[in-house]
Amino acid sequence: MLPFSENNRALKCVNGYVFNIICCILFALLASSAEALQLSAFTTKTPRVSKYTTKSPSASSMNHDATTSIYRLNATNGITCILMQVDGLISIRYRNKLNEDVEADLYMPDNPVLSGECDNTNLEILTMDFKGFSLSMTFKKSSGGEGWYINVFELTYSSSNPLFEHPDRPNLNVKLTSPAQTPMYFPTPVGKSYLCDKEQTVILYAPHDSGDQSGHIARLYLRDMHMQSFMFKESGKWGPSFHCSATGSYRDETAPLAVGTALAIAVLLTISGYGGWRYFKVKKVQYGSME
Repeated sequence: MLPFSENNRALKCVNGYVFNIICCILFALLASSAEALQLSAFTTKTPRVSKYTTKSPSASSMNHDATTSIYRLNATNGITCILMQVDGLISIRYRNKLNEDVEADLYMPDNPVLSGECDNTNLEILTMDFKGFSLSMTFKKSSGGEGWYINVFELTYSSSNPLFEHPDRPNLNVKLTSPAQTPMYFPTPVGKSYLCDKEQTVILYAPHDSGDQSGHIARLYLRDMHMQSFMFKESGKWGPSFHCSATGSYRDETAPLAVGTALAIAVLLTISGYGGWRYFKVKKVQYGSME
């Protein structure tokens, strides 16, 4: 059996080697976590590709607020229930008398006539009327009540609207809706606001069983969007932001905090486990050497 001093030196050598390995692993975890958290903040944004140019801002202001419109719907008690800020365009494809498929575009206006419904705890509706068009958005809560989303978009107008030049089928009441196969647009936790500078596109059309004869198809382009429904704060201000990502998925602002907390707990448990193992290993070596 080795003398106590030699056992102690060997144990110190092993402990030092194990400790160095643990430190290297923890350093790698911290570095990879920091890099992952910083990529979203420092990666250069990809240029936006769109079919349209945003509204011309005023000469005194060249920022997002100058190109977006704000829509606020208050409940009967005066508290804001739906708040939306967006740079939006509606593009409608129709056929003219020359049998050509053409497109007509109109911006979502700054001052439409707003109406809606806010008294239901699980359903809210925002409707804006402008230039003979009516755009409606129905907001719903998830089954568990922890999230909100837009359930359906609806656009109604007349095919004889002055926006359309020589339509092949005039004097029709047109009603276009978002696909039923996509029942959840922009899902967001209740109490938070959806924020996205990436252009979002919603297709609107008449279902085959609706009896629609217009043949119209609309696309709703939404850019620089900030939106919240089921608001309950008397201040009427935005809740914490819930960001969309470039892939179309969604990222909560609290995610980096959760990752950091989990990493800190993992580091603490690793160091505590190593300390306990080292303590009992030393005691065992000392006891064996005394024998």
